[in-house]
Amino acid sequence: MLCFIDNSSLLIIAIIFIAAGAITWVAGITLAKTTDTLDTRWNIGDALGGLVLLGIAGSLPEIAVVWSAAVHHHIPVIIGNLLGGLSIQTLIIVIFDIAMKGKRPLSYHAGSKMLLFETIFAMIITALALVGLFIPERAAVFQINPMSIAIVVAWIGGVFLINKARMNPAFNVTSDSKEKLPGRKYHERRAVENHAFFVGKSTLHVVIIFLVASIATLISGVLLEETGTKIADTLHIGSGLFAATAIALVTSLPEISTGLESIFIGDNHLAIADIMGGNAVMLLIFLMADLVAGQPVLSYDLGLPTLTSLHTDVLLTVLSIVMMGIYAIAFIRPPQFRILRMGWDSIWQIIVYIAGMMGFNMIK
Repeated sequence: MLCFIDNSSLLIIAIIFIAAGAITWVAGITLAKTTDTLDTRWNIGDALGGLVLLGIAGSLPEIAVVWSAAVHHHIPVIIGNLLGGLSIQTLIIVIFDIAMKGKRPLSYHAGSKMLLFETIFAMIITALALVGLFIPERAAVFQINPMSIAIVVAWIGGVFLINKARMNPAFNVTSDSKEKLPGRKYHERRAVENHAFFVGKSTLHVVIIFLVASIATLISGVLLEETGTKIADTLHIGSGLFAATAIALVTSLPEISTGLESIFIGDNHLAIADIMGGNAVMLLIFLMADLVAGQPVLSYDLGLPTLTSLHTDVLLTVLSIVMMGIYAIAFIRPPQFRILRMGWDSIWQIIVYIAGMMGFNMIK
């Protein structure tokens, strides 16, 4: 596939990139709906194995991009897509906020102690990745960055604690205000078939569609990585920057669609919770990247002649933590009104993200 792309014109490569993005979008939405249906029928969401399955399905576009990049040793693409993807996915919540109806912003309706815990959990996992950027390759364990392992261990422990907290009504209280509209909780969403297309269809039928969507996502993810790297090289754009913006945005398209669907049916809490949960799951992919690439990916930039790339990676990671932190504050002190259809938290998200991208370009 790479040989064909290397010998193609920029226009052809751009068309392939756009087509792969469209397939990723459609297949990603299908994956979300089929996993929702299987979760309902098999009741697997609260089990660790179920959470891993659902997490992998939701992160399949990123997994495909990272796998291809690791095979070709395009390490900046891996770091840019995962760490840049965190900030892009967090920024998506602004779109959900704008899509909300009424006078109150999204975080006002959705905020709760549970959502605060999930956001802090994602921030802690991201902080571990930040530490991993400063661990030299000589400290690797079997060519794996210790923080790649720590992320997995912390995620497993965090999932157990969060699921335990979900069972406690005190942590799920939004507020005494009747104006707040958090929507359904996880167990309530699993109690019914949420996607009419699969009602009456056999479970085998749903599994087959799930597998077809998975294969389509994997193929399109490989194409995104290969064409994206080629576009970045041709236009003299850093592959890490392109992965942190364009590729990260394309692989986040399914989350935008499914999140908007949640907003439109009133599942306001879940729209944000799925983004924060996805942020935590996405960083698990670093372990796979280490194994496939045969080197500690997070340590890559420490071995370069200059630390410029490390600075950009640190900036991306800190940017993601700050953006999630803004929402954590909003869940404690919810915005009461909207400006330009947004709460103050979403406005700050846009300001911080733009400032981060400007800083990224200055470093480059």
